[in-house]
Amino acid sequence: MITELNAEDRKWVDSTLGSMTIEECIAQMLVPHHPFEKPQTHFESVTNATADDWLRPLDEIPLGGICIRKPPSDELKLVLEKIQNHSKIPVIIGSNIELGSSSPARIMNENSPRTNVFDYASYAPSMMAFAAANDPDLTYETCRFIAEQRRYYGYHWTFNPVVDLNLNFRNPITNIRSLGDDTETVLAHATAFIRGFQNGGVMAATAKHFPGDGTDERDQHLLTTSNHLNLKDWYKTYGLVWKTVIDSGVSAIMSGHIAFPAYEQRIPDSNHTLPATLSKNLQVKLLREDLGFQGVIISDASPMTGLTSRVKVSDRAIENILAGTDMCLLPETIKDYAFIKNAVHEGRISEEIIINATKRILELKARLTLHKDPFSASPAKSSQGNAKRTINTVSDKSITLLRRGNPEPRKLKGDENVLFVNVFSKGPFSNSNLEPMANSLKNEGCSVELLENPTDMELRENLPNFHSVFVNICHVPMSGSFDQIGAGFGQALWRIAHMFHDNVAYTCFGTPYVLAELTHVPNMLLSYGASVPAQEAVAKVYLGKLEPKGMLPVKEPDISWQNILR
Repeated sequence: MITELNAEDRKWVDSTLGSMTIEECIAQMLVPHHPFEKPQTHFESVTNATADDWLRPLDEIPLGGICIRKPPSDELKLVLEKIQNHSKIPVIIGSNIELGSSSPARIMNENSPRTNVFDYASYAPSMMAFAAANDPDLTYETCRFIAEQRRYYGYHWTFNPVVDLNLNFRNPITNIRSLGDDTETVLAHATAFIRGFQNGGVMAATAKHFPGDGTDERDQHLLTTSNHLNLKDWYKTYGLVWKTVIDSGVSAIMSGHIAFPAYEQRIPDSNHTLPATLSKNLQVKLLREDLGFQGVIISDASPMTGLTSRVKVSDRAIENILAGTDMCLLPETIKDYAFIKNAVHEGRISEEIIINATKRILELKARLTLHKDPFSASPAKSSQGNAKRTINTVSDKSITLLRRGNPEPRKLKGDENVLFVNVFSKGPFSNSNLEPMANSLKNEGCSVELLENPTDMELRENLPNFHSVFVNICHVPMSGSFDQIGAGFGQALWRIAHMFHDNVAYTCFGTPYVLAELTHVPNMLLSYGASVPAQEAVAKVYLGKLEPKGMLPVKEPDISWQNILR
């Protein structure tokens, strides 16, 4: 359970709350992007914000928190210092620190032009890779390093771990953001994530997305989705996960735009199609009363259609709060602040609801000692080296060999002429940059050339000219993507395997669910993402320097007609 505050910190919470106006309390419940004069849906649009852009709106709306989607930097730390010095109450700085970067397919490395700081979180492999490595101690150590680094730069709150279960391989957004489909595996690593982030009160962790994503084939970014398990099965799976992370002391839980009909149908006059973000039954009765959660409930992002399609824009934040939400993520700040304030003054939202939410928010800040120091001492000089070694070890241990025929993957001799055939989906989160892997092979004397999403004719013309062919599938379905790699690519890969070349190696640098379309592939290496250490680990396998011992964290997808029609 969440730790009790000591007498000194309790005094700060009570005295601060007693000195606040109701308007200041309302402002504590908002966590927008920066700067927040206008709604922001893409972090690229705010990367050039100045300190003045951040500070100016704070005079009107003294925010409780700010969400940042930028990696840490010395420049950003200076801005955050100005924000904290400007604020009467410390501002909690949250970030979507999903390992492998916020977008699992994006390549981030130490030479990234966006920052001069080596970011442990972006360098780390994906969530699913940690499950494949099957070493919760390494999970804990990695998160501890990340928390210490981010706190030094002024971050306090991670919207992670994802504790959703991948029970439907067609779900478009869980994928490698999830720890897998096995409850015990998810619990082992989810609790390690929480302990690592929250060790010593360095950062607050957030388990998401309540009541649980991963059963639906739809995407809550686009519409309200549903967890369609019956109550018995939910309590054995998701219910056990939520109860365990609550008992482990997780600081916050993110409610999703996800309905849970089986629970709502037991309650007279309830609307079983409402997402948790709009359901008092789910957030208050189930999460708080039944499961015993006492921390902060933060909503998933307000602009998502899973919320906005069910309620008027002017009522979005109001209904969210009435359903039990303490903090609204990514609101349209100035408008939503005014809407909430008017609803309180009109008696639609009681002051008691606002005050109770503010109290939980202040308690969270006190546990993080933000009222004493919103930053922290610089990590030890050895931390970077230790962090990189730990992350590299996780990546090495995560590489999984799927055997369907040939028992071993292709081994390079060290001086071969190699062709990379990179197959990737097109979209904002796609990335086929496999330069770290190519460089690892070149360093051993191989020559490497590249074909991206080739045509049939390009394959016919090029494949005979190379000793070895590496088919690299770089696909991570994200918001709005229901497909895997597409039938056309599947046919091309079949031709590679059966017609054009004898020495073909297959690697999946994204979701393992592409296996559903590649039933003919004799064996495949799985890395669960394309982070730098993941690519280097794959290269080690093909060079004979590493034995793949990772555990597949999900069941191989079954797309038989019997399964489809069931």
